[in-house]
Amino acid sequence: MKFALLVSPGLTPFAQHELAELLKIKGEIVDDSVLFSTEQFDLLTKLLLHAQTPRRVIAVLGRCKEPEQFSTKDKLSSYFSNGTSFMIEVENVKGQENRQAISKKIYESLQQKFNTEKIECKVDYKKPDLTVIVYFTGKEYLVGIDLCSQEINARDYRVFPHSGSLKGDLAYWLVGKSGFISGDKLLVGFVKDGAIAIEAALLATQKSFRNLDNYSFRRFPIYNSPFTDKEVKSGNPTIIHAFDNSLPNILAARKNIAIAGVKENVDVQRYTIEDLDARYDENSFDQMIFMITSKDEEKINELYYQVGLLLKKDGILLIIGREQWELPISEKFELVSSEKLPRGEGYSNVWVMKKK
Repeated sequence: MKFALLVSPGLTPFAQHELAELLKIKGEIVDDSVLFSTEQFDLLTKLLLHAQTPRRVIAVLGRCKEPEQFSTKDKLSSYFSNGTSFMIEVENVKGQENRQAISKKIYESLQQKFNTEKIECKVDYKKPDLTVIVYFTGKEYLVGIDLCSQEINARDYRVFPHSGSLKGDLAYWLVGKSGFISGDKLLVGFVKDGAIAIEAALLATQKSFRNLDNYSFRRFPIYNSPFTDKEVKSGNPTIIHAFDNSLPNILAARKNIAIAGVKENVDVQRYTIEDLDARYDENSFDQMIFMITSKDEEKINELYYQVGLLLKKDGILLIIGREQWELPISEKFELVSSEKLPRGEGYSNVWVMKKK
């Protein structure tokens, strides 16, 4: 069986690496997707429990240059039963009329296959059992069935979100860009709703953080894997340190951290930038990540001073800021990389620096 990880722009290398780490499978990058094959549903269960990069995971029915060329050799009876309801969702195509036209062509092809296999299914755009995704890569269309029937990068633990924070996949990407691995000592500054700190803790501990009960892949007739939603506890004592000077942010982050099941692995405190050298030892952190909004930009010199004290030699400082901000680079640090992170209709800038 063929599957695809659909990811946010720019995250495919991380998705490919994560797939290899979790399942020992090397995927093929196609635009903002990673294609792979497996016949083992227990591996898919593991992927859905622990993967932090994907936006969606789909079972691929076929690929085509034009929607009218779509056909599938897969048995739809592997995924659909009599009475199964479904909807078709078209992604990465502009214009409602264009998406509707594509959806209609894919539906006609699926309906022919249903008739051949004598399966009676119905369309339901309110509460469908399954969601068929038509994803345009820019060169071709991937057509598949969403294993979850929802985007999984928003994260269920973000019950108390912050408007300036990130979805889980982007927060995980930032953690990966910092070079953080299990056992490192990380400080997350301006924690907001806790997403970055939580994703780092999930990476370090490999705890499961999703409830798969309602995910649609469990309704597939072909599904045959013993289901488990038990946490996999690594026993790793990694503690992620985080701070914010806003009490509402601290309270929201602590609640989200508890919901994510990593309360024992994230320590969130109410500090200001100026407090840090009095709270932590010199040269104690391997990585430091700061998500800076416009109101904090004037504190950049104090931030560099504090980081210079607390970060180890050759340690990594990662700063994410607004698109229009021109970050001055301190002489204490070597700029490793600078890139733009797509966010909605705009971008954020991400700078990675190494302490000299």
